[in-house]
Amino acid sequence: MSELPQARASRCINLCSKAMAVYGEAFASDPDFDAGLSDIWCNMTARAIGPDDGEVSMDACCDKSRQCYREY
Repeated sequence: MSELPQARASRCINLCSKAMAVYGEAFASDPDFDAGLSDIWCNMTARAIGPDDGEVSMDACCDKSRQCYREY
């Protein structure tokens, strides 16, 4: 029996990267993003640190318990 595809967790609307700007919702197909080479930042702070002083990353910015999280 094959496994069903897993839905990606909702991310914060303020999470941004160059791959997202260039590829839109197909950003995961960017080879640099896939290799972890694409810079990621928070639009609220324009840095790799969120307004809650937490890390900005795809995993960290899918955490709905963060005070700054706003669902995309």
